[in-house]
Amino acid sequence: MGKRWRIVSVAAITCVLSLLVGLSACGSPKQGDAETQGTEAKSTTALMGQSGELDENGFPKPAVRTLEGGIQIQRTPDEAYPGTLDGSVPYHTPEVYVPYNTYYLKADEKGCNACHADLAKTIDSMPYDHPDLENPFGIQVTVQMCIDCHTYGAGYLTNNKSFGTMVHGIHNTSQKAECWNCHVGTGSGDGMQLWDIVKHQQLRGIKPVENVKGDFSFDQTKTISADEMFDFSWLSYDGDYDRKAKTAAGVPIDEDLFKTWTITFSGAVGKEATYTLPELIEKYGSVQVPLTMHCTMNPVGGPLIGNCTYTGIPLSKIFADLGINDGAVGFTSLSPDGNAANVMFDDFKEGYLVYEIDGKPLPWKHGYPVQMAVPGSGAPAWNKSVSDIIVNTEAERDSMYEWNGWPKEAGDGETYTPAGWPYVTSNGFLNKPNVGIFNFSEGQVIKTGQPYEFTGYAHGYDREITAVEFSMDGGATWTRGETPGTTKDNWIVWKFAYTPEEDGAGVLTVRSVADDGTVTDEPVEMLFNAKSE
Repeated sequence: MGKRWRIVSVAAITCVLSLLVGLSACGSPKQGDAETQGTEAKSTTALMGQSGELDENGFPKPAVRTLEGGIQIQRTPDEAYPGTLDGSVPYHTPEVYVPYNTYYLKADEKGCNACHADLAKTIDSMPYDHPDLENPFGIQVTVQMCIDCHTYGAGYLTNNKSFGTMVHGIHNTSQKAECWNCHVGTGSGDGMQLWDIVKHQQLRGIKPVENVKGDFSFDQTKTISADEMFDFSWLSYDGDYDRKAKTAAGVPIDEDLFKTWTITFSGAVGKEATYTLPELIEKYGSVQVPLTMHCTMNPVGGPLIGNCTYTGIPLSKIFADLGINDGAVGFTSLSPDGNAANVMFDDFKEGYLVYEIDGKPLPWKHGYPVQMAVPGSGAPAWNKSVSDIIVNTEAERDSMYEWNGWPKEAGDGETYTPAGWPYVTSNGFLNKPNVGIFNFSEGQVIKTGQPYEFTGYAHGYDREITAVEFSMDGGATWTRGETPGTTKDNWIVWKFAYTPEEDGAGVLTVRSVADDGTVTDEPVEMLFNAKSE
């Protein structure tokens, strides 16, 4: 079940050398600092360090935090079960058990959530303009998601594989964390690993469950509002800045803009035409349909996804009326500021010129007065403020690329090379199929003997989801939940009701399976603590 990413750096090696010279080089976090960049001040004693409570032998107990609403979080397991997730147990039991997690590992002082209760809020508080990861689903943003985005990112990220350098710089400046708060050393000589990536293999007290049993169900009908839908703007074009400013200022929508907005159809069509939005609605009609928009660079388990009810004009009716020339390979939608997005006809069934969400006009942030919506394609195809649709010829194929998943990059699958454009997708996709867990935090406490209903999403862009699978023994065995009759137009919202039979910690691992047999590249996992009281 091991994760793929390992962060090795000069700073980490320096930390090891410092440890050899004197153990004081890496100690407890410095107390009293504000949240990184100073906008979310918290006492670190409330978030990290020891709980302050001792067991009968005078050793520290795992820290427990109570969130708003009464939910309890215990990131470090109790050790009633002495073994680990892979099933290994100590070969002897000493008369006085020294808690491995709190005494030797000092686990409550490790990992991002030791200092930052909510990484999404921490990121949003920084001065650099970052896509908003706060979300209505209760998805906990993890450092693995950050690593994904700052490893692959050709076309928007200048410094690929920059996460280690960037984060070491930030924490060095804040002087808040020591090396050992983020890293765990290895005895194999492989260098340092991030605690948050390997913690479930390091902690004791996690009892594996073979072929975990639970009640599985799913549906595709859950929708969210326009306000809850993420804004996938990367502030790359003038229109992005204009929409952001209007949204921030609360500028009312301009009804005259809707009435006069025109869309021109050209290229490999039987006849070119220009219509206003009202003319298109009157001539071709509109439909109301739920559709999932999924950011191409949504990390595994990430929150950049949503399913809304849209009102729009079917492109198929317009194309049938205008006529598509033989050999046409796709179409390009354009916005007045020059933003362009491609859709290939290879797997195209339908697209929509949408102008309402939940029966109300699009808000500015989603491209008022009209947005392209293409089920099965990533968010870049959902171009905002569409003014032109150009049908493309075979000669233009090589210059086109449809974003329907986050491809691993060309060459060795990790490094972007210009010769690899528009991407060699035989390397696979990082986030296709994708899966996430709703409304659950690492270390959350659930009731022993009572069913707890885990829930989340699964989506495969242009691939249909055929199953969601669950493991509680580190991926050694998987329990399959079939999802027959689903469509790629909408996300799957899955539920898995699991009843812990005894007190103790477990790790639920989730992955989705697509119709071509591919599975989630990085299964999502969460630690929970079952307690009778």
